[in-house]
Amino acid sequence: MEPENNIVFFDGECGFCDTSVRWIMAIDDAKALQFAPLQGETAARLLPKDLRLEENLKTIVYLAPYNERYLKSDAVIEILSQVGGFWKACRLGKLLPTGLRDWFYDRIAERRRSLISKASCPIPNADQQARLLP
Repeated sequence: MEPENNIVFFDGECGFCDTSVRWIMAIDDAKALQFAPLQGETAARLLPKDLRLEENLKTIVYLAPYNERYLKSDAVIEILSQVGGFWKACRLGKLLPTGLRDWFYDRIAERRRSLISKASCPIPNADQQARLLP
């Protein structure tokens, strides 16, 4: 697999997003996923500009193998499915209409910066740092 695959792009200035990334790292025993901020060099190199604009920082982007891109609730389902094990059951979420799933995603995204302060995020350990792309 190429390094450009299996990358989770997130808002690097959001405490809720940072906490979510740390949680995904903790459950991803195979270390299959890498992570990069939407504001970073990796996003600038691999994502189209429209996905990096300020108004799109409320979405998570998953760049899967073969450059498939998933956004919002589709990204969450694909990311958790990639982690494997019990989390593959999240694929059942695809039975719900995308509009409904994304509506719930958007409600959380609108409030994410007030849920967890960026100041509460600790410095990544060596294992986590190795999985973070610029």
